[in-house]
Amino acid sequence: MTTRLRLLVTVLLVAAFVGGGSSAAWALWTASASTTTSVAVGRIAVTVGGTDALTTAFSSTTTTTTTPVTVTNTGTIAGTVSTTASVLAGGSTALARAVDVRAWQVASTGACTASTAVASGAVVGTWASLPSLTSKTSAGGSTVWCIRSTASTAAPAAARADVALDVTLTNASWTANAVRGTFSLTTAAAAPALVCTDHGGNYVDVAWDAAGRSMDTWYGAFVHGVQIGDRQQSYFGRVTIAPSQIPSSVATSGTVTVDVFVLDSAGNPTTTDAGTGTITLFTQNNGPAVRCGS
Repeated sequence: MTTRLRLLVTVLLVAAFVGGGSSAAWALWTASASTTTSVAVGRIAVTVGGTDALTTAFSSTTTTTTTPVTVTNTGTIAGTVSTTASVLAGGSTALARAVDVRAWQVASTGACTASTAVASGAVVGTWASLPSLTSKTSAGGSTVWCIRSTASTAAPAAARADVALDVTLTNASWTANAVRGTFSLTTAAAAPALVCTDHGGNYVDVAWDAAGRSMDTWYGAFVHGVQIGDRQQSYFGRVTIAPSQIPSSVATSGTVTVDVFVLDSAGNPTTTDAGTGTITLFTQNNGPAVRCGS
C-alpha cells in the first residue's frame, strides 16, 4: 500500500470514527497517521471549584449563605454542563430538604455576594432535590453560579448532611468524566428554653441557665442577629426587653424569636446559645407593648 493510499484510508477512518461517536470514557479523539505521530481532534473535560465554601454551620444567627461556584470547560471543544446534587449515605436528608437553594449565573465570583439579588429565572430547589445547573460553555470557558442556601425553621437540630455536587460536560454523544465537589451542612443542638416573665405589657424579662459558666460571663439578647435590650452578666441573669428597645427594622408587631448568646471580650455574640424563646409585640391602649410567648 502506497503512502498516499495509507493516508487516504486513515482520513476515512477518522471521519467514520468521529461521525459515529464512541463510548470511550477518556473522551479524547485521535487519528493515528503512523506508528510515531498522532493528531488530537478534540478533548472534552470539566472542573468545578468553590463547592467547599458551600459548607455551612446553620444557627439562629446564620440562616443564609451566598457562595459562588465556578464550572470550567478545560477541554478543547464546547459543551453543555449539567449537575446532579445528592445527599451522601448517612447524612440527614431532612436537613438537606429544609435548606432552600436559589442558583443563578453571574459574570464573576465578585458579583456573588450576600446583597446580590436573586436573578429572574434562577434554579430553585433544595439540597435534597435540586434541578440541574445547566449552561453551554466554550472550550476554556467558565460559568459562575451564585448559590444562595437558606435554612428553614423545619431544619432539624444537631443534624449533618454531606452533599455531593456532580458535574459533567457533554458534546453530542461525548461525555466527560464527572467531577465531584462535596460540602457539609450542619445545625447546632437545640438551645435551652428561656424563662420569660411578663410585666403588664410594659416589658418582659428573659432569663437563662448559666450552665456552670463564670459569673463574669456577659450575655446579649438577639432577634434576627440584632441585639436588643442591654447586655448582662450572670450575676443579674436576665435581660429586660421593652418595646422601645426593639428596632423597627427588626419587628414592629407579631411574634419574634429571641436568642441569648454568650458574648466575647469585644461584646460580639459567640456561637454559644444560652437560651431561646419567643416574645410578641402588640398594641395596648397606651401604645406599643410586649408579652412573653405568642
